[in-house]
Amino acid sequence: METPRSDTMMVDHRYDRVLLAIVLCLMGIGIVMVYSASVVSAELQFGDGTYYLKRQLAFMGAGLVLMIAAMNFPYQALERYAPIFMGVSIFLLLLALVPGISSSAKGASRWLNLGIIRLQPSETVKLSLIIYLSAYLSQRQHDLHKFRVAWVPNIALVGVIAALLMVQPDFGSTVISGAMLMLMIWAAGGSNLHVGLLAVAGICLGGAAIAHKAYRMKRLMAFMSPESDPQGVAYQINQALISFGSGEWTGLGLGASKQKLLYLPDAHTDFIFSIIGEELGLVGATFIVLLFVLFLWRGLRIARQASHSFGALLAFGLTAMFAGQACVNMAVVMAMLPTKGLTLPFISYGGSSLLILSASVGILLNISRQMPPPGWLHKPRKASRLSQAVQARVASMMPQS
Repeated sequence: METPRSDTMMVDHRYDRVLLAIVLCLMGIGIVMVYSASVVSAELQFGDGTYYLKRQLAFMGAGLVLMIAAMNFPYQALERYAPIFMGVSIFLLLLALVPGISSSAKGASRWLNLGIIRLQPSETVKLSLIIYLSAYLSQRQHDLHKFRVAWVPNIALVGVIAALLMVQPDFGSTVISGAMLMLMIWAAGGSNLHVGLLAVAGICLGGAAIAHKAYRMKRLMAFMSPESDPQGVAYQINQALISFGSGEWTGLGLGASKQKLLYLPDAHTDFIFSIIGEELGLVGATFIVLLFVLFLWRGLRIARQASHSFGALLAFGLTAMFAGQACVNMAVVMAMLPTKGLTLPFISYGGSSLLILSASVGILLNISRQMPPPGWLHKPRKASRLSQAVQARVASMMPQS
């Protein structure tokens, strides 16, 4: 008997497999390097050289679950719930300031102690802010030329976030929040003049914040002249530079780092890139940089090809967050920027960062599918002035494919 033909055409909506391969490669490198960089400190501190490795594997497993969930949950729903996500993130920032609930380290109250993991609310704020701005700007795409519409309410929001972050204190996340605001409004078609003026204002405020705290001034002075205080505030960056210099072209070999023998603080977290340079040399460090460049290319490509305003802006924001964090981390480790505590995405040890970045990549892969939303969602906006503006901005940042 002949099988009846179906009138329903099944379409295979594939994820961006190149982007997925890049992320999995970064995760694999992260597992190897976290173990290599932490085995000595973990053995001395916990009596178990695999302590950080086992925790990183657990975080990565949870991160993959989040990534898969985000890849298959309709990202269009995020537009509707963006204010809720933003409100919850601000509430978590407030909780991080409550004694007894918050967890402190090195004089900063940036974490919530949840037992098996210390959640860092500033990581959730970055993702929530990108989702919120994408929704806000896509819903007001015809009025973005007005300063009071595009800037005033969003500056107020970022001002509240910045105030809560600076109390912790977390100067780095404050700068990132302000930078994301300007980048996303610029990508949405905001006035270049407004962006430029606010960038100057932001630099002035940042300079005032640095001058207000002695330890920030000391970090700036250490950046300007690392040799002036080699055993003091400039110790960490000097050790990182020694680590890089020791690696030369091909490195000392995997596991052969000398700086991880308690000479370099935070070797498995913020400064893991210097251990990569020492053990794998310039060749290995260049390969890591190449992976991040490829991630940036694929992310901008997804933003260019997004068919809806919200998806285009969301993809741009997530890509900018990921690439920006990687650039700042590597620049700090190579003494090109003052010392700031930011992880190297998917490579540094850290639960909160790994979980949020995994969810972010899942959303980005979801957008790459270009899959129509389910019936329970409102019909999303079609390509419009905003998505065209984002695509034009992105096109100016990358070669034509």
